Amino acid sequence: MKALSHRKQQKGAVLVLVTIALFTLLGFTALALDGGYLLLNKTRVQDAVDSAALSGAKTLDDKSKTHDDARAAVYNTMRAILQGEGFSQVNIDESKLSEALLIEFSHEVDAGGAYAFTPTSDNAARYIRVTLPTVPVDQFLSQLLIDIWQVSASAVAGPSAPIEEKICDVIPLLMCALDPDAEGFGLQASDGEGVDGDVIAIKAPAPGAKETIGAGDFHAIALGDDTGGKDFRTGLASGSCITLGDDVTESDRTEPGNQVGLTQQGLNTRFGIYNPGNFKEPSYEPSEAGDEDFYSDCSIPDVPALTFTDADFPEGSGLKKLNNSEKDKVQNYGQYRKGIKGKPHKTQHCLAERRQVKVPIADCSSFSKSGGRFEFNIIGVSCMFLNQKVTGNGTDQYVVAEMMKECPADGGGYSTGGGTLSTSPYRIVLFKDTDMRGS
Repeated sequence: MKALSHRKQQKGAVLVLVTIALFTLLGFTALALDGGYLLLNKTRVQDAVDSAALSGAKTLDDKSKTHDDARAAVYNTMRAILQGEGFSQVNIDESKLSEALLIEFSHEVDAGGAYAFTPTSDNAARYIRVTLPTVPVDQFLSQLLIDIWQVSASAVAGPSAPIEEKICDVIPLLMCALDPDAEGFGLQASDGEGVDGDVIAIKAPAPGAKETIGAGDFHAIALGDDTGGKDFRTGLASGSCITLGDDVTESDRTEPGNQVGLTQQGLNTRFGIYNPGNFKEPSYEPSEAGDEDFYSDCSIPDVPALTFTDADFPEGSGLKKLNNSEKDKVQNYGQYRKGIKGKPHKTQHCLAERRQVKVPIADCSSFSKSGGRFEFNIIGVSCMFLNQKVTGNGTDQYVVAEMMKECPADGGGYSTGGGTLSTSPYRIVLFKDTDMRGS
């Protein structure tokens, strides 16, 4: 019997090897194609869940909102995202979001440095977790090898730890909150774009005139290492830089007396009025000075300053809200922004936004008195616009100012309310969910 040649023996083996190679190549192609599509869908689903969780947490940042409001925000955000470009291929039925999404709430996410999201039904909980446990992913070739691919996503959002934030142009003049637990501390704030704020006149009580601090009273205070009348006057003219979460949350004390002359001399530099013995008007451009403390604002009210008497103030209060006819006689923040009722400073050496200051706010319903000084805790910093120069003497001296929603001047700052929870600023952020189920 004649044996086959070696070449003829290999013909069938080559066919087998080619077939195996083709199937191997097809398998890798399937994994590469469908694997990439899986990762794309995972990213899309995670982005949608992150946005929904942030929306829910932002809703809860408003203390008047409930968990149901947060759930509605999550659903609305998810629907809006799923209708957007690139999400048509994500297999989530919008009509069944309430069944697909798991929404939970917790009082905390961190306990001693360890992740601690403990679900609760307590409506005071302000951390939210949004989970999509299973989202099927379309397959092209890998279904020959793997039955069903799916992804999941989870996101936790809520307020960050208090942020230490340095802010400047804080004046050493304490204002008592009308309502420590209310947004804006009980005052309407101006946005400078059409929504006017409450314009208020704040008076200084006479030294020793009463044993309590009333809502709205202003008092001279020491910020940081500044002490004494000279530092107080300079602080009003230039402002001080403090760190929220540090200087602002510590107990502080009022300075004895109402510091009438010093208050007028310090604040009025912002209106181009200088006390020759203490402040001189700069004779050079701010950019050349290296010291921008005592420049006038570039826009000065072109209307007479309002004056008040004690009879204008509610009994027991150091604050008066101007009525509409009175507000029409001053330059408010919106008019300042538009250049209405104002005139340029008499010299070219001025600095914009000098009439915007930051005022420490305290809850004066709880205080103690020691050595002629009231001791208190500052609960926030408010952005204020000085509507007019300081006029008057003694207890007939008033600071007229308007609450602002934001502080445009350099150095940051914030305007808030709501009690001790807001003693330091925070951000609504995402947290890593180490309890996440699925992959």
